[in-house]
Amino acid sequence: MGDHGRFIPLSNDANIEAFVGYQMEPDWSVLDHERQELSSLSQDQTNHELKVVRARWFRLGHLHARRFEVRFLKNNEPMVTDHIIALHEGVEYELILRTSPERFGKDETQFEKLIASWRLAPRV
Repeated sequence: MGDHGRFIPLSNDANIEAFVGYQMEPDWSVLDHERQELSSLSQDQTNHELKVVRARWFRLGHLHARRFEVRFLKNNEPMVTDHIIALHEGVEYELILRTSPERFGKDETQFEKLIASWRLAPRV
């Protein structure tokens, strides 16, 4: 992920990703970004049986965001992705939990702690 975020391993097959970068499509809304992420998941040939089980508006700190949960098979193994996207002044912020359904409750607790600690820092 380089200098634009952090990859936090939770197990061999579960992680949290925190990403920040310039918004590459300045005219896109968070809904456009959500649609793009869902399209990328569905176009990945290792993924099958994608189902969006929750999609809603969300607050990441004081930013208006989208949060969506997707369940699918990746290489025939069940997976869950809980994804948050927020935009602010040309910058895209993403928090992503990737885990198995069996670990989801436990890993979601860690994800919620990260969300609660999230702050928008002033640019230097």
